[in-house]
Amino acid sequence: MKLTKMTAVLLASATVLGGLLTVAPSATHAATQNNNAAANNGVALPQTDTTKAGISFGQPNPNGNSGYLRLQKVPQILDFGNHERFDSSFPAFTADGINVDNASNNRYASYKSTDTNMTAILNTSDAALNKVNGKAWATVVDKQDTRTNADTTNTAVPGQWTLSVKADGPLSKVDNQGNAMGSTTDALLNFKNTAYGETGDVYTLTGEAQDQGYAPTAALTPVSTIADNISLNVAANATSADVATAADGEGAGANVFGWSKKDITLTLPSTFTAENAIYETSLTWTLKSGID
Repeated sequence: MKLTKMTAVLLASATVLGGLLTVAPSATHAATQNNNAAANNGVALPQTDTTKAGISFGQPNPNGNSGYLRLQKVPQILDFGNHERFDSSFPAFTADGINVDNASNNRYASYKSTDTNMTAILNTSDAALNKVNGKAWATVVDKQDTRTNADTTNTAVPGQWTLSVKADGPLSKVDNQGNAMGSTTDALLNFKNTAYGETGDVYTLTGEAQDQGYAPTAALTPVSTIADNISLNVAANATSADVATAADGEGAGANVFGWSKKDITLTLPSTFTAENAIYETSLTWTLKSGID
């Protein structure tokens, strides 16, 4: 009997609740008008913000040089890989991280002990640069034909320049921060089969504001003197080697010189004793006019 009474009370309570829900007023929804600053504490809706999404390929960042004639780009890194040991029977290494003819000696594609080789290559859709596309590259931009302050010496004509390169010293053993640790070795660095391309569409290649709107004032004339093979002694007494020389009237626009990674070779001496270490040197590329 007690259980029956509890059931009746519960049913009665549910019935009353149902009646209350039936007669309740409709709910009010929160809202703020668009284009009504007063309704939104002084700042009207709609409001916007932005997100930047990006991806990059190769080595797009410029070096900051400027001028009618400038050295716009050189390889930032030549990466000859990480290897188990040095075998004097196989002393040559290429800039894709490979020990030539000694594949079992290759540990990582990068000398920083990662699987990503850091020798960057050119990626371009400019058909005029097909021969250098996919290669490590250096670029000389010649816009001398736009010179506005021309005189008898500094004319508004492209050309009369030389690009050269030189090792800054021997390979030096360095610590993880790149600080020299005293041990050095000479070496030989070769760039073979130099490819070349010239384009008047400089801005598309460089992406630099200073090149926007440039167009050659006459038909392009390619640089006529280009070294097919460049050999550098990586040593304290290193000497420079010419990459290319543009004669008077040659080289307007962007001049790109390129090398396949497999055609950039570092050869160590047979007497070299490898330690568990990183060995580095640097190269200096120089663009110089033929007029003093």
